Amino acid sequence: MSDRHSSSNRLAHIDGLRAIAILWVAVYHYAVFWSSAGKGDNLLPYDDALSWIPLADVGALGVYLFFIVSGFVIAMSLTRSTALAHFGINRLIRLWPTLLMCGAITFTATSLLGPDALVRAPVEYMISMTFVPPAHVGKIIGLPDLAWLDGAYWSLWTEVRFYIVAAVLYFAFKSRFLALWALFAAGSAAIHMLGLMQGGVFDALSRLMFAEHQPYFTAGIALAALRFGPFHWGPVVLLGAAVGQAFAYPYLTDGGLGLSDCIGLAIVFALAIPTMLARTPVPFLSSPAMVTVGVASYAYYLLHQNTGLALLNAFNVTQPLAAILMMLAIQAGLLCIAIVLTQRIEVPIRQALRQWTQPKRPAVTG
Repeated sequence: MSDRHSSSNRLAHIDGLRAIAILWVAVYHYAVFWSSAGKGDNLLPYDDALSWIPLADVGALGVYLFFIVSGFVIAMSLTRSTALAHFGINRLIRLWPTLLMCGAITFTATSLLGPDALVRAPVEYMISMTFVPPAHVGKIIGLPDLAWLDGAYWSLWTEVRFYIVAAVLYFAFKSRFLALWALFAAGSAAIHMLGLMQGGVFDALSRLMFAEHQPYFTAGIALAALRFGPFHWGPVVLLGAAVGQAFAYPYLTDGGLGLSDCIGLAIVFALAIPTMLARTPVPFLSSPAMVTVGVASYAYYLLHQNTGLALLNAFNVTQPLAAILMMLAIQAGLLCIAIVLTQRIEVPIRQALRQWTQPKRPAVTG
């Protein structure tokens, strides 16, 4: 069986990477982001008591690990899709049912339990279900200051734009996809530089092209080419350029990388590169526990933040240690809900919808 054919089978260690990514993000949100040490409102009853956890302050890099995984997986998914519409339908089937279910849970929880900072209007909830930023739609319809139902949804908008660009380039000229993507990556980098220097339309275009996050998707695509295709230097150069951009961009936008940032970013690529190139199961990452969490990572990602904060607010535990234990119990519960939702509801719905929308094969006669 060829590598390309066997790629249709799920790679367990890729799910292990997803597990690490979502757990890292969750630690960031509950140790740093929603405390006085982070960028969000101080909504944690134990404040920054957990900010000492190593690399918790750079847990947002877990989303970048997700982006690398996405680039890798989408590069495989494109080869299994019969047409642009087929690919698009499969992506919607993968993302939308879970978003609708988890979005309903989050909207209900925050509306009933608070805190006030996370309560969203019905219009914000409904727009958030379209993957499009409510702030953008609000400007168009004359409702400024609309916000995502959950701030974590920002990455879905980035993912969707990546899907669109990758699919259009792939189905435009399949045999030259890697070269076309390399051109897109180079153009994205150039526009990003112009946006940083001149602002204005170049900055707007850079944001539209998800230029800041392009290197991570590019790394995933390059790794898929190296893993499943015959070796040549093109993907190696593309991967090197992506890693270089990932380390360089913070110096251009944020004034440089701190020690934690450097270590965290190095960990992202140190995990992604050997794991995605591995031709045999990777110990620990392929373990049943890691795979189970990884498979449910999308649902848990959608639930862990605002739903978790709403539940924590409802219990109103003020003693720091008790509040930390309550937070851990809530997150364990939400992870269990995400696993059950994924295994018992999402997967059956996805399988049914894909069977229903699968291109019909002509009947064989004679």
